[in-house]
Amino acid sequence: MATTRKQTPAEAKKAALESDYAPLYAVAGLTEALAEALKNALAETQGRASERLSALQSRRPDLSKQVKEGADELRTFVITLPEQIKNLPESTRARLAELQKQANELLAQANTTYGDLAGRGKRAVDDAVGSARQISAKATRSAATATESAAEAAESAAKSTESAARSAESKAATTRKSAAKKASAKKTTSSPS
Repeated sequence: MATTRKQTPAEAKKAALESDYAPLYAVAGLTEALAEALKNALAETQGRASERLSALQSRRPDLSKQVKEGADELRTFVITLPEQIKNLPESTRARLAELQKQANELLAQANTTYGDLAGRGKRAVDDAVGSARQISAKATRSAATATESAAEAAESAAKSTESAARSAESKAATTRKSAAKKASAKKTTSSPS
């Protein structure tokens, strides 16, 4: 049976970020961190509750007095309860209006941030496209210039070749005429009259 080696935190982080499941790993990590925090908070709360219970048991006589005072306060609260209930809808509406205002402000901030990021991204893309177009145009111009230079050189070479051919043809014709005259002159001097 093969045992799997447990990854170090750095190895696990690297592997998670390179994985297609990185967002899921992030959610799982957040869940695990929250669970650990809640577990620690629960243990801490249980410890405090245990201490508090011990303290309360030792203060039982004082608590009886406090219970009587609490009962009096409860009677007063019950008597004033109808008035508090009447005011409840108004205070609730005020709180809801305040919360709605905060929500609208947060939404406006989110939209502004989203717009800023989208604008920044568009500028980056536009810059990249502009640079690519400039490089392409420069390369096209360089290719056109090279093609023109090559065409001019080929045309010049063709003219030079044509000129050289005419010159050679002219010399050949002159040489033929000269040879024909010499041959004719030899015939006339060598023919018996």
